Amino acid sequence: MDDLTMWSLIVGTLAPLVIALVQQPKWSTRTRTVVGFVGALILGTGTAFFQGDFTGRNITSSVLIVLVASLSTYKHLWTPAGVAPAVEGATSPTDRPALTEA
Repeated sequence: MDDLTMWSLIVGTLAPLVIALVQQPKWSTRTRTVVGFVGALILGTGTAFFQGDFTGRNITSSVLIVLVASLSTYKHLWTPAGVAPAVEGATSPTDRPALTEA
């Protein structure tokens, strides 16, 4: 296993926590899916860039590895453990009444 693959797996494992900072529980499934995919695309591209393997094939490989690792760990690790939902809930705005001046 080369360094790019290893770093892509590490980033993909942690990606759901990073993406959960942006995700909002009230968003539709479609919106949450798009945000997750775009997050994996950005993180995979960044991983390839910082590894110095910024070529078409390496970017594609890194993005796919980050995406698959992200999906897998979100579903089988971070969600059952309650970590990803807790991060989403903590970073989501609450519906607070607007302050009015007296």
